[in-house]
Amino acid sequence: MPRPKCREWTDEETNTLVAMWPNASAMQIANTLNRTGAATRTKACELREKGLALKAKTSPRNPSIKPDLQDFDAVRGDYCRKHNITAAQFHARFEGDAKLAAELFRLARKQKVDRQKRLGRGPAIAGWARSG
Repeated sequence: MPRPKCREWTDEETNTLVAMWPNASAMQIANTLNRTGAATRTKACELREKGLALKAKTSPRNPSIKPDLQDFDAVRGDYCRKHNITAAQFHARFEGDAKLAAELFRLARKQKVDRQKRLGRGPAIAGWARSG
């Protein structure tokens, strides 16, 4: 079976990729442009080969920090208060919404990093600070 032809990149999509690249992950850009992560990374590589100064994303944007249950509980509580919903309503939303699940995981990871900093455990995660 022949491979489907890839959709051409518009100037607007290319400009969006270039503008978002310094501060967003390839997947965030891909979601914004309704493209795959592979297509986004390939286009960025092509632009680098043409001389555009896009830094390669060689290190992970999010380190391997696994949030604890208390971090998820704090984030869930904040979400419920902000949206004025019960825990049962939260779980109903959470079950059917992958984007919400991903966002809450990101917030729980941030919660853990902040908690570790407050407890003076910063050196364990000091090597992952974003380079600008």
